[in-house]
Amino acid sequence: MADVQLLSPRLRVVLGDDSVLTVQCTNADLVRFDMTKARHKEWPAAADGPIFWLTFIAWAALRRTSSIPETVTWEAFRDSTLDIQNLSDEDDGSPDAVDPTQSAAEPT
Repeated sequence: MADVQLLSPRLRVVLGDDSVLTVQCTNADLVRFDMTKARHKEWPAAADGPIFWLTFIAWAALRRTSSIPETVTWEAFRDSTLDIQNLSDEDDGSPDAVDPTQSAAEPT
């Protein structure tokens, strides 16, 4: 089995009104992207459109946390957001990814 890592990016988002929000994405936001992308065949995969992907999961996380109103559509968010930074890429000593598999117990 391939080595699988679940990424939960922490993002800094600058909205169109210059307000700055920080949000921790969760599995729910990543799954929302996958499910929405399946309905939009023209959307790039996360690896092929990393800015598109970050923008979508930021929108999903900000809505999930009620940091932006539920009425803010994906399209309005995409078109008005000024900047998104993946804070997980910064070297702050915290892990960027979690390995979902646990090591087996050592034989005694």
